[in-house]
Amino acid sequence: MTKRSRLAACAAILSLATLGACASDKQVNLQKAAYDTMSAYHVAATGAEAYLASGNVNSTVKAEIKAAAAAALTPLTTLDNAITAGDSLTTTTVSTAESALAGLQSALADAQATTTTGNN
Repeated sequence: MTKRSRLAACAAILSLATLGACASDKQVNLQKAAYDTMSAYHVAATGAEAYLASGNVNSTVKAEIKAAAAAALTPLTTLDNAITAGDSLTTTTVSTAESALAGLQSALADAQATTTTGNN
């Protein structure tokens, strides 16, 4: 093997190793984002339960919170199942869960605004 072909072979191996590392890094980053999203959901769900358990609840906001919580649970369950099974995560799966979580957080913000302005 000539020096040039050895260099080419080494470059090819290095490129493959780098691509593998990039793919691995992407999965690690997606897993971190997934765990962060699931943790944030648990915090938001606790807030939702507290609001719904309070005696002074706006029925419109209550319905909004319940719908948002149910909508968030589906993509978060999908995300959790993928992590548990050791499946590769996709950006779409994580961003869908993040968007659903944002809906729940928005509903909770509406609840807080309603409570603080006295529009029950």
